[in-house]
Amino acid sequence: MSIIDTHTHVVAADEAAYPLKPAGLPGDWYRSAPCTAEQLLECMDAAGVDGAVLVQGVGAYSYDNRYAADSAAACPARFASACCVDVDGEDPLADLDYWLCERGMQGVRLFALAREGPSWLADARTFPLWERARVLGAQVIVTIFYSQLPELDAVLSRFPDVPVSLDHCAFPPLAGPPWQAAEPLLSLARHPNLYLKVSTHVIDAAGENGGDPADFVCLLAEHFGADRLLWGSDFCQTHDRPYAELVALGARAFAGLRAEDRGLCLGANALRLWPKLARAMQEAAG
Repeated sequence: MSIIDTHTHVVAADEAAYPLKPAGLPGDWYRSAPCTAEQLLECMDAAGVDGAVLVQGVGAYSYDNRYAADSAAACPARFASACCVDVDGEDPLADLDYWLCERGMQGVRLFALAREGPSWLADARTFPLWERARVLGAQVIVTIFYSQLPELDAVLSRFPDVPVSLDHCAFPPLAGPPWQAAEPLLSLARHPNLYLKVSTHVIDAAGENGGDPADFVCLLAEHFGADRLLWGSDFCQTHDRPYAELVALGARAFAGLRAEDRGLCLGANALRLWPKLARAMQEAAG
């Protein structure tokens, strides 16, 4: 069984070549606990993780995707990468084409966090990006808060042929079993193109107030099916525990599923969504 970490961030040691461009978000993980791509590989090897998705760290680099792109290109049998584009930039569609077609990244992250009121996620100005992702066969990764799920519902309906991964399950306020607060998330299972990233944030939240994360994962699988769940560590933005502990935490969270379903959630689903990584891993294995 392959293990694929679908949510990691890397930070370059060479700040002259890859200067930080903080986006003004809370936390300075990219300064207090940075991890290079080479260090991440060492952590993965030690923890038995076969591959990882380098998700553009907006907090560290804003929309400069070069380090994630270069790191994945240097090690294609271990890394896939997802870019982030500025929807309010001069030409976001050209930016998307550049990162996907010229730099080899395979997904686009729509970082649309908004604490109050609607964001731009379902705004018409994003529709060309969605359509271009559909044409290119690229995955869209959506980063939103739980209150923004209605916006996600709208774009999932509008673009049913685009595979969408929801970062951190939109940070659900679970508040313990029986997890009634999860209903808005569970209701989105009717969209077959939606995949859930069960990240460390979600696992920790599911363990609060006497909850068992394994039970919550089983609830997600009951609604979405095991073939639409993914695991992600969020390392190194999440760095309060060593990487190996985050991997073990993820394995325990999926332990309530059948062995075949665990294999889907911990690796096979990710390889289906990131076929370039899957092909490179197969070629490397001979």
